[in-house]
Amino acid sequence: MLRLNDVTIARGTRILYEHATAVADAADRVGLVGENGCGKSSLFAAILGELAPEAGTIDAPPLERISHVAQSVVETDEGALAYVLSGHAPLMAAKKEAEEAAESGDAMREAAALAQLAEVNEGAVRAQALTIMGGLGFLPADATALVKSFSGGWRNRLALARALMRPADLLLLDEPTNHLDMDSLIWLEAWLKRVHCTVIIISHDREFLDRATNTTWAIENGKLERYGGNYSFYETQRIEKMRLQDAAAKAYERQASHLAAFIERFRYKATKARQAQSRIKMLDKLQAVEPVRARREWRFEFPVPERTPEHLIDIEHLTLGYGEHVVLKDVTLTIRSGDRVGVLGVNGAGKSTLIKAIAGTLEPMSGTLRRGQGLVIGYFAQHQLEQLDLESTPLEVFKHKAPTVREQEIYEEMELTPEMIKSIRTLCATCLRHFVEAKAFKIAIVPSADNSMDTCTVCQTRRGYDYVVMHR
Repeated sequence: MLRLNDVTIARGTRILYEHATAVADAADRVGLVGENGCGKSSLFAAILGELAPEAGTIDAPPLERISHVAQSVVETDEGALAYVLSGHAPLMAAKKEAEEAAESGDAMREAAALAQLAEVNEGAVRAQALTIMGGLGFLPADATALVKSFSGGWRNRLALARALMRPADLLLLDEPTNHLDMDSLIWLEAWLKRVHCTVIIISHDREFLDRATNTTWAIENGKLERYGGNYSFYETQRIEKMRLQDAAAKAYERQASHLAAFIERFRYKATKARQAQSRIKMLDKLQAVEPVRARREWRFEFPVPERTPEHLIDIEHLTLGYGEHVVLKDVTLTIRSGDRVGVLGVNGAGKSTLIKAIAGTLEPMSGTLRRGQGLVIGYFAQHQLEQLDLESTPLEVFKHKAPTVREQEIYEEMELTPEMIKSIRTLCATCLRHFVEAKAFKIAIVPSADNSMDTCTVCQTRRGYDYVVMHR
């Protein structure tokens, strides 16, 4: 169970939402929704004890009974299966105790530790780990592969598998569908329906939320509200609520305007003075209704190409692979102007390999691949982080991709104020992550020169890291 009691969450001086009160029971599958930057991940941080609420209390299970997905998986020499198993706290504790008991030479302690390890049933736990890994797309041979050998997307899957392994009363999932293919997504939905704990999910995938949740917590306009249904139910209720609010606001405006007009006309006439005073009291008691606020419009336009060849891509008897390993062979296809093509297949079938060849980042082993004359290809890779120049700022990246766009337009799209652009501040690891994710600033690492840098300037907690966030 999770209970929020009149909770106020802030980042620095900015109040994200206040007076949040909600309860999630063991059977609840909660979709936590809201615009980027509204405080969804901050609520997770507060539940995990990484962020102290400004007001109110959070009643949550002990940390050892809360499971969440690590934001990043470090490159280690640990095997994939061993990494996933490390998420099972009871097994890890039993194994550690067995090792320490064996080293102590205490026969009674060793016997008790072995009995505890047998009760945990390592064999069953390993089987469960392999089942989870298989559901998330890993092959049996991947169990012994080193964590550092996997790409960023597959490491995220390992982090998800590790979180699902933990016996928990509360499971926190922040964008769990990222980097999952269709088969893995379907498996995850089924898993979440069977798991016996409270689940809270942050996701921008509304179809996933519809299938995987039965309750919605929405953060809007500085408030957290509970809806007793999935995302579609929430959308329907929100629209109806907005309609009623709009009607009430218009009715208030009409009544207030009518009263104000009567008062203005007759308040100084002796014969109408008493009626005017009555109208003044009515106007004072009239409950104001705030009009519906329009959401910030999100604008996106594809640049119009200078020319569009009829034949974009012609492929004949293409063989693709890496080194001597063949992934695809005898591929023949044509892509014409205006086509919308979906590439489907199981993990490892060669979907990304084909896209890489079309984009020109992978040379064919044999066959023919012809691109239309004057064709310009935009490519968003599966693991886009690997395609980025991490030494560049977002502004520099945008300027490189769109050299004709004015710098001020980029600032406006990123919603950066001049104060933000010029700011240099020291942050803790948690605030750093949220700040970078929200504003995508470049990170510079500097040594701490004095004690003033030991405290995060946003949440005022001790940092333990020497990060400085700055624009350039």
